[in-house]
Amino acid sequence: MGRGGGSHGGGGHSGGRSFGGRSGGGFNGGFGGPGTGGPGFGGPGFGGPGVGGPRRGWGGPFFPGGGFGWGGGPRRRGGGCLSAIIVALLLISVFSSFFRNGTSTEVTVSRTERTAVTGTRTYGAWYLDELGFVDHDTDLTDGLKYFYSQTGIQPYVMLLDYDPSLWNNGKWNETAAEGYLAQVYNETFSDNGHLIFAYFACENDSEDMDGTFYFYYGSAAYSVMDDEAETIFWSYFDINYNNLGLSIAEFIGQTFRETADNIMHNGTGDNFSLMRTVSIFVGICIIVIIIGVIVIKRINRSENQS
Repeated sequence: MGRGGGSHGGGGHSGGRSFGGRSGGGFNGGFGGPGTGGPGFGGPGFGGPGVGGPRRGWGGPFFPGGGFGWGGGPRRRGGGCLSAIIVALLLISVFSSFFRNGTSTEVTVSRTERTAVTGTRTYGAWYLDELGFVDHDTDLTDGLKYFYSQTGIQPYVMLLDYDPSLWNNGKWNETAAEGYLAQVYNETFSDNGHLIFAYFACENDSEDMDGTFYFYYGSAAYSVMDDEAETIFWSYFDINYNNLGLSIAEFIGQTFRETADNIMHNGTGDNFSLMRTVSIFVGICIIVIIIGVIVIKRINRSENQS
């Protein structure tokens, strides 16, 4: 469990994370300072994709001067192949740019071999929602249960209502919050294979979630959720947090699911990512080549008829 030991032996926790609200998006500082009993791991903050960003459109190539055209107008004999090559290069450039933009948000692929925790006793409840933010609990619990099946760590999500004893003049009190979670852990779990993922609502909070998120681990759970694993978690969390198409239950559950796949090497290794990237690019190149051949044939047919 958390630093400070207790009846279940020592452990570790991360620093708290505060975000700028789901409608505004983006990480907004708020690393928790180190506690007693060992170093704290907060990892870097990640901005993730913004909301309401620019939209890119492509209306197709335009060639002035009559060198190439789909309709009428002058055509220069001998220029068809060159034009087709230009079209092909432009298409490759556009598709490659689109592909890069579509995968611009990268999450570190775990390079650490981890062994799932064993002997964790399943706790009946998976979350506590004092804020009423969870509409469909399976959107949350399916992700939590999957994380448990892969890591052996049972997560317990707590969405906690505003408590003035945990805030000092609007500033979140990490020491008081950690003490509260330590008490919850000791009273709730009988082994070290659990983690608490808590959200501390600020005063006048809403579903924008302007409060602070915080991890509290059992010592066995901390052996899997190390610094690298936690950084990966916060990367996925920031991406999903800023995806307003996901409900609160969905983005938390999805974050745990994606983290489990990554840190336990379930289909997210370097070779898999490279093969997927190469396959997509090869597919794009084949499409471009087919388009190029069709264009060349049309141009040659038009030139022979003129």
